Amino acid sequence: MFNGRSIRRINTRFTEALYLKHLAEDVQKRHSYAWRRNGKWLNIIRALHRRSRNIVIDWSRKFAKYIVLKAKRTKSVIVLEDLEKLWFNSSQKSKTLADKLSRFAYGKLQLAIITKAVEYDVPIIFVDPRNTSSTCPRCGVKLTYNHRLAVCKRCGFTADRDKIGAINIYLKALQILAPCQGSRGTHPMTDETRPKGGSLKDEPMTTHIKTYTSI
Repeated sequence: MFNGRSIRRINTRFTEALYLKHLAEDVQKRHSYAWRRNGKWLNIIRALHRRSRNIVIDWSRKFAKYIVLKAKRTKSVIVLEDLEKLWFNSSQKSKTLADKLSRFAYGKLQLAIITKAVEYDVPIIFVDPRNTSSTCPRCGVKLTYNHRLAVCKRCGFTADRDKIGAINIYLKALQILAPCQGSRGTHPMTDETRPKGGSLKDEPMTTHIKTYTSI
């Protein structure tokens, strides 16, 4: 998560869910000819898949409530990537267990956040996910990666893939809320986001993005 000033990495339970999925697959491989006809192994496999799914759903709901209440308290906009089309394309290319669980997990997380945001009347912005992890947030050129560490050859900016993605998502949200350069709402990503004196009582949220930080 990036709020314009600092980045926070959130620990999820998705690795735990993936481990249970792997256990289920291992049972299926060891008993490849018998597990469908053996009630004992079939129940074990189903239980592992059920526990994995429940972990994802439970964590997603709890974190969604946390992030939405935080946004409500700080008068913030929640910014998410619009991943539906991106995940559909990637699902055609990769069918590994980790990728399948990742799409399921983050799909459930986004759905939980949207549901809670509607419940608590918190605004959400969806941004285009293209190039969020491949473009330098400082100068805009294409990044060079060494595993998950990116280095910009032009300005020297260095960060891991997740941090770069979070910053670029934030910057895309600013472009949506204040697309005109020099407008009252634009500001450097390191500046304070709340203007002096606040905003008028009935002022639309999108006219002064300084009244709302992005999560």
